[in-house]
Amino acid sequence: MPKTAIDPLFATQRNPASAGRHAKAVAPSDTNDLSNVTSNLIVTTGASATGIAAIFADDADSQITTIPLPSGVTVQLQMQIRRVMATGTNLGTGTSGIIAIWG
Repeated sequence: MPKTAIDPLFATQRNPASAGRHAKAVAPSDTNDLSNVTSNLIVTTGASATGIAAIFADDADSQITTIPLPSGVTVQLQMQIRRVMATGTNLGTGTSGIIAIWG
């Protein structure tokens, strides 16, 4: 499946040049890329969370990476992600969510 996320760092030095200027909540999907490649993800987990499954910006098709996260935390992950998978993402119960940030 071809990439559809807009990637402003493609074919550059690939390091985020500045702090994020845009953000939105992420609905994990096994089929849809995010609208933009992230520079950061803010992830809040609830009880019994295990982490997120994601595809990085440079992965051509479907190389899924699982990122383990403990329950009951909010973390900022500096990663260039193009998709957060529904399968393999477990944010737990209670207050939880993912915010994508990009430049």
